[in-house]
Amino acid sequence: MIKKIKMPMGLFYINNIIFFLTIFTLQVNAETKIVAKSGDTLFKISKEYGVSLKELMYKNNFNDATKLIEGEVILIPDKGIDKYKKNKYLTYRVIEGDTLYKIARDYNINLKDIISINNLSNDSYLKLNQIILLPRGATKKKVISRKSIKLVNKKVFYHQTYNTEDLSFIASIHKIPIEEIKTLNNLNDPIKIKSNIKLKLRESKPLKWLKYGSLMINWSDWTYFDGNYIAQAKTKRNKTFYIALTCKKRALNNTLNNSYWTNWYFPETDFEFKLINDFCDKDFNF
Repeated sequence: MIKKIKMPMGLFYINNIIFFLTIFTLQVNAETKIVAKSGDTLFKISKEYGVSLKELMYKNNFNDATKLIEGEVILIPDKGIDKYKKNKYLTYRVIEGDTLYKIARDYNINLKDIISINNLSNDSYLKLNQIILLPRGATKKKVISRKSIKLVNKKVFYHQTYNTEDLSFIASIHKIPIEEIKTLNNLNDPIKIKSNIKLKLRESKPLKWLKYGSLMINWSDWTYFDGNYIAQAKTKRNKTFYIALTCKKRALNNTLNNSYWTNWYFPETDFEFKLINDFCDKDFNF
């Protein structure tokens, strides 16, 4: 799960702050687009979907059926998709806001099954309109309204600046009066806050360590940093490190390996899923 790689947290940008629900469809158009995987050729795809190689080459304007076409958008006649779907899987068309974890959670499917079926990896990014295969029997969970969830407005206790930021901007995204931030941080009416400054957002609370699997996490230490949330954690052997999460991608990061941040990874264990759900789907206060 943990891959050692030197990368700063600030490189992982989050463009949106609201978690979007998606709509699942099992219907396909008369012609369906897929994104070719590693090792794919038109010859391989024609066999896989049971469509005429000649027709496939004509539809996609290709002259070489053996050329590797990873990443190319390929047009598949509906009869090929239908045959493939009826034989083995259901199909899902990726829409705005989708991640592998989100699809797995919404349709109560094991994330590893989706990764295996589609020849993907944990950190694969999905493309708009990409076709994802799902195990037969996958069912959309009942849609629950999340209009009241404000991801950036979680009750974090600190805000760390990444670039120079306006104090009014910091106050607005956390729904806190500017005067309160000034008082907590002994500021003398500044307009801009320099980069890499950690500001208190709320009154200090006694340390509250919560247990998640083999880890303990300081729940009163959550810091908002460039769209991500960071807290101090420790192992059962009292090794301290930092854990980070992003609610948009519903992914995790940590400095457990020699104090370097890893690649972002999707939750795999029960306690990792619980941590993401507890932070991103619930308001906490104590």
